[in-house]
Formats: sequence, structure tokens, C-alpha cells
Amino acid sequence: MVETTVSFHCTACGRCCNSPPVMTVPELFHHEDLFVGALGVRPGAGGAPELLTQGFDYPSRGACPARRDDGLCAIHDNRKPAMCATVPLDPRQSDDRQHVILVDRARGSGYIGADCIVPGTRDGVPVLVAGGEVRDPAYRTHLVTHRAALADERRQWGDDVTALLRAQGALFPRGATTGLLTLPLVPVLAVLAARSERCRLRCLRYLERQSTLIQRHIDDALARRQDVDRPVTRSLRGYLAAYERLAAALARGGVQAAAPSVAEATEAYLDVSPVPALSANPERTSP
Repeated sequence: MVETTVSFHCTACGRCCNSPPVMTVPELFHHEDLFVGALGVRPGAGGAPELLTQGFDYPSRGACPARRDDGLCAIHDNRKPAMCATVPLDPRQSDDRQHVILVDRARGSGYIGADCIVPGTRDGVPVLVAGGEVRDPAYRTHLVTHRAALADERRQWGDDVTALLRAQGALFPRGATTGLLTLPLVPVLAVLAARSERCRLRCLRYLERQSTLIQRHIDDALARRQDVDRPVTRSLRGYLAAYERLAAALARGGVQAAAPSVAEATEAYLDVSPVPALSANPERTSP
């Protein structure tokens, strides 16, 4: 029987920061020089796919790109991703399922030795969940905030990207229940860039900065010469090719702007005012 009361105390050891986190698109844009962005697609309930955006990196690195050598977060005070504030909880799961998530995490390799998740109670360790509820007030606030951000993701691009991927036959076969596809952010960027001229320019800038970051990661991986990295190198080379094609298409312009209210909402979502000029197009200035 799974313990329904779980206590938690973060020791700031950095063990759980062993890979790039799930991130919203605005978070990826803000940290465009640090995290390689990717679109994750997995089967969801009722046959509808679950889409998420996330950081993507080489397995040999074994750490979030923002984790310092001392285990602390280098971007703690610089728009640290919302997912990091909710860990070890999962905002995509209901509150009455959080104890299951916590017990599973406590048994996972990333938490071995951390002694931060305690099934039941222990003196000096605050109760995090009990009786199907999140008892810690700060974590309740983080969950509400993060769930609102995820809902905004669905409104801004989730439904449109789902329709686009379904039309292209890029989703899981009907009835699939497991698996994760990791794709470049092309469909997300294509949807957002079409909202307005400012959004188009911001997506172009993201493509430029990401291409530079990806190439640097590939060069570093080739220097490391580890076999485990080869599949990711192939994937990242595919990202570069896909981003080059999308950048060429977006550079031609021709945005069919959305309704003003939609365009303004997306611009606010992406925080695109002002947009720095692209280094590859010095004659272009920000709107």
C-alpha cells in the first residue's frame, strides 16, 4: 500500500537536477542561450496527445545546464523554470495523486542518498502531502501558478500544434499508451510566428540563437567522444536542418496576422517588445 502522507525537505544537493527540465515556451525563449528547446509528445488520456516543451541535452552531461558545480542553480534568481519550483511534485497530476509521484521519486536513482523525500513523517521534515491534499502553502501556490502557465501553453499553441501534427500524421497510433517523441520546436514556432510581425521576428531570433547553441553542443560532444551521445548528435543535426528551413521560410515574411486581440496576447506571452535585431540581418530593426 502506498503511503499517503509524505514529507519533504530540500537539501539543495542538486541530485534531482540531473537533466534539463520541462519548460514553457517563454522560459525557453528567456534562456535561449542556455537550454536547447524541444517539443515532447506522449500519448495522453482518451487518445489525445500530451504536448510539452522542455530542455534537451546529451545524456553524458548528466545534469541540468543550469546546475553549478556546487549543486546549486545558476539561474535561481533569473526566471528559474516553474517546474523547478514545483519539484518534487508534478503539476500535470491531480493533488490526490501527488503522494504516488513522491513515493516513486524517492525510490528513483536520482534521489538515492538525498534523503529529502520521507514517506510518512519525521521530526524536522515538513509534511508536503497528506490525505490527498498538498499541505505545504508555498507548494500549493507553486502548483496553482504552474498549472495556469500550462493552461496558457495550451491556449497559445497547444491546440494548433496538435491539429498540425495530426494532419501530418506525426502523432502516436491510436491506442498507444507509452512512449515519448522528442521533436524540434518547429511546429510551435511556426504557429507562434504567424500571429504577428513581432512574433515572427522573435521566433527568427530564437532560431538564430538556438542554432548557435546547438552547434556548440555538437562540437563539445564530438570532443567528448562518447558512444552514448551519438543518437543525440544525430537528432541535434536534424534540429539544425529543420531550423534552417524554418528560418528561411520566416525570413521571407508574409505573416497572415491573427486578430489584434490574439496577436497582442501572444506578443505579451512571448514578451516580444522590443525585439533585438538579428545579427544575420543588420538592416532590419526591431518594431
